[in-house]
Amino acid sequence: MFFPHTETRRVVLCPAGADDAAAAYEVLLRLGAAGLPVLDVFVKTFGEGLSACFLVRDKDTDEVVGLSTVSAVNPAGHLRIEVHLTGETAGEISGEVHALTANFAFSMWRTRKVYIHRTSPDISAIGFGGEHDPMVRTEAVLPDHTYFHGKLWDVHVLAIHREDWNTHGVALLEKIV
Repeated sequence: MFFPHTETRRVVLCPAGADDAAAAYEVLLRLGAAGLPVLDVFVKTFGEGLSACFLVRDKDTDEVVGLSTVSAVNPAGHLRIEVHLTGETAGEISGEVHALTANFAFSMWRTRKVYIHRTSPDISAIGFGGEHDPMVRTEAVLPDHTYFHGKLWDVHVLAIHREDWNTHGVALLEKIV
């Protein structure tokens, strides 16, 4: 049985509710998120379609450095996580935040697969580290699927399967929590 860890030595995932919508919006705005609605609409619909939503905080500074979400699980046991990180430490903490978010999904629901959508095919950018990268599988590429900054981008659909998480994810968590 997994435990839904929400913190490492460096970051903590703080549950985000309606009062945190403006902080979440600020993260997405700083990152230049495509299709971001006006703040009032974002606040009104914040959290819809999500099973979990977290503000990512730096434990040393208590600064909000990101947003992490878990979609609703579908009948096949699939869901999608999104991790949006800002600041100088984004690359350093990416693996920890992805691991905590994926583990939360596997711990809380009967999840078979956790999907991650990226515009880059580079699995190492998720930040798990070389020995744990094999647990992330490329499942599909959607050519010219999203429009951002005046350009069409491919979307790479990556997946972490439960059996791979059971083997590699637990070892990864032991290193970071």
